[in-house]
Amino acid sequence: MLRVAQWLCGLAGALWFITTHAAPLKLGSYELQFDVRQHGVTIGEVTERLTLTPQSYTLSSVTVGKGIYRLMGERSLSSQGQVISQRMRPTQFESHQSKRPEKALLSRFDWKKKQLSMQNKDTQTSAQLSVNTQDLLSVMYCWMLKPPVMGQLRLPVTNGKKLAMHTFIVTEEASPMTTEAGSFRVIKIDDSEGEKTLYLAKDQHYLPVKLVLHDDGKDIEQVITHISGP
Repeated sequence: MLRVAQWLCGLAGALWFITTHAAPLKLGSYELQFDVRQHGVTIGEVTERLTLTPQSYTLSSVTVGKGIYRLMGERSLSSQGQVISQRMRPTQFESHQSKRPEKALLSRFDWKKKQLSMQNKDTQTSAQLSVNTQDLLSVMYCWMLKPPVMGQLRLPVTNGKKLAMHTFIVTEEASPMTTEAGSFRVIKIDDSEGEKTLYLAKDQHYLPVKLVLHDDGKDIEQVITHISGP
């Protein structure tokens, strides 16, 4: 009986993926490559991978600097968790800068107790989880399962050090965005605090194709150069 129930659950998840998108969202592994640019100059490269099943997801992101920025070493992020009710529900998030253990961040999501535990160096803090909580990486991909609605929305997001409520403004760009990976109709998601702007490709199941970080009057852009998938 248990095996039958598990099979039915997996089948229901697969049918949801098929029926809630105009073109079926295929399960499997996706790879996205980005250039990191500042003032039009490429200063780094990012490779992100997503593996999606009806019940779970895994995400990884590796940033490597170019030129003098290579001296900063790699930055890696990872997120893994469940797929439940058209949502990515993280269970663990990690952030590593180079190979320096003092820069490592580890977050664990205990959904039964509704507690988020965040490990930063020798300090551990906790916060209460709410149903839509995301991490720094999953918040870029969670829209694939439940596309954003135009207007304003609020999501709690952890960066590994703290959990904060973010307000986002969602709009649709009138003109397509042209990149090395192709031309995309895009949805724009602005952080109301003016820190980040995320662009999602409507024709690619809302995969992220551009991220702009606004920092002290300077913009750093992460722009898609290649997408591959199942």
